[in-house]
Amino acid sequence: MKSGVYRLLVGAALIAGTQAQAQTAVEAPSSKGPKITLQQAVDIALRNNISVKQSEIQLQNAVLNYQQAKNNQLPGANGTVSEFFNFGRSLDPFTNTYVARNINYNSLGVNAGVTVFNGNLLKNTIAQNDLLVKANQLDMQAMKENISMQVVLAYLNILNAEDQLTIAQSQTAITKLQIERTEKLVRAGSLPQTNLLDLKAQVANEETTVVNNQSTLDLAKLNLVQLLNDKEFSNNVNLDRISVPTPSTTAYEAPVDQIYQTAEGTQPTVKASDLRVKSADKGIEIARASFLPTINLSASTGANQSNAQKIYKVDGTNQQNLGTVSFNGQDIPLVVNTPRTVEAGTVGYFKQLENTFNYAFGASANIPIFSRFANKTRVSQAKLQKVNAELEAQKTRLTLRQNIEQAYTNMSNSAKRYEALTVQVTALEESFRAAESRFNAGAIDFVSYNLQKTNLDKAKANQIQAKYDFIFRTKILDYYQNKPLTF
Repeated sequence: MKSGVYRLLVGAALIAGTQAQAQTAVEAPSSKGPKITLQQAVDIALRNNISVKQSEIQLQNAVLNYQQAKNNQLPGANGTVSEFFNFGRSLDPFTNTYVARNINYNSLGVNAGVTVFNGNLLKNTIAQNDLLVKANQLDMQAMKENISMQVVLAYLNILNAEDQLTIAQSQTAITKLQIERTEKLVRAGSLPQTNLLDLKAQVANEETTVVNNQSTLDLAKLNLVQLLNDKEFSNNVNLDRISVPTPSTTAYEAPVDQIYQTAEGTQPTVKASDLRVKSADKGIEIARASFLPTINLSASTGANQSNAQKIYKVDGTNQQNLGTVSFNGQDIPLVVNTPRTVEAGTVGYFKQLENTFNYAFGASANIPIFSRFANKTRVSQAKLQKVNAELEAQKTRLTLRQNIEQAYTNMSNSAKRYEALTVQVTALEESFRAAESRFNAGAIDFVSYNLQKTNLDKAKANQIQAKYDFIFRTKILDYYQNKPLTF
């Protein structure tokens, strides 16, 4: 992710520099719109950026997964309530005989269970989700830092465009003054009319450059406004100009190896990739748990009620003659008296629950014997995921080092280019002043005068480009050194 953003930022910086067509300004053009500092711009962009908000949601989801992994250690419990209605000939649940009546049956129950051992699957799942939470936190930090770098780039591009526009306006003003002087000399007969016409054509060309630079400035501001994504800055922004350092060929305070060592220990993308390697290692342990038994404890309690459970009372006796038996030569009649009962209602609901209350507890073990090699496949896949995570970590470090080496080289070249262009601008300014005096005296033609002025304008434009290119690349190295993006 960092590699792509880095190339995007550097590419944007080069485009902004290539479009520049003027030079070092003393004061930025006036601008309408609310004034904003660099730190405010970064804060607003981070607050309103949709990608950052999505990253926050992903982090919250990772936290929920981690919390649920911890909750999975707790016992599980559930209650059951059932009601059945039987019509016609139904089975009496108390006599276990069929009766020709409608019967309803109600059952209540509570079941609970807890996993005692499952090959440390729960423990390793908790550890894995904890690592993923930390990795997501680092991903969000990296995204915020990338957004901050984009804002810094956009901020510098505006300053660059403002400087280019100011110098283009200044050069146009100089040409207009030259036209006024030439008009006087033409009227006095000291210079030919063609000199005046050539200058008027030149000022028209320079005014076109001013328009182009204004367009570049408008686009640079639009880019920052889009990064801010704030209605308050929907039309324009007025920057609180910052004091940027002057490029110097003096070596950066830290060599490439030291910058890389610091970045390797502080960059969130590197830390996140290392955490994902550890997470993949936990994934292997989770997959291996499928080879081990799972032991669960369970308990349950319940009761039931039915309208089939009746209350009966004695209502007299029934006499039954079973014949006679002989005893001592006498026939004795055999009579049996049994109580006669009648139905007196249904047992009360809560009384039935009390009478049928029961509970049970037990333990179970699930022992894997043969899973059609599915468990072995899961372990192999988990190992491949770890290898891939290790390769991603190596790739992240390689990309980081390449970016640092490129940024360091570009920073050094920008500083050297700026110093060389500064010497060139100083020499061309002297040459232009001499050419201007000779042109006013009629000693050289307009072509020679204009060539000197064009060379000076190009040198100044290149100097501005080198200056802001140096500043941005220095900020990249500061970022890898874990320094704040301030000036």
